[in-house]
Amino acid sequence: MSGNGTTAGDDPLQTAVWRLRSRACWADAAELLQSATAAAALQRAALLVERCLYTEAGWQDAEDALRAAEALAHTDEERGAAACERGYLAYSATLHAVRDRADEARS
Repeated sequence: MSGNGTTAGDDPLQTAVWRLRSRACWADAAELLQSATAAAALQRAALLVERCLYTEAGWQDAEDALRAAEALAHTDEERGAAACERGYLAYSATLHAVRDRADEARS
């Protein structure tokens, strides 16, 4: 995702998302993305999970976005990508002692 929106030929939406993300405006960037497709829902979740890692805030928003991404995932790739984001959220929560998510890893 870090390379999206960096050249003139890119999608204007991705350019706006990238610019907001690069300025630590994760919630604003996530608001631009509609969760109508699995890819958009996953990108939205990734932004909100990243916000949790850096700010230690917005855990419920990230969880809700992950649930939406998981619900829209139909292919193995989409399900795998959503599972990776869930792992990143669990890592962040454990790292910041918000909640020990080791229980999720065992189930």
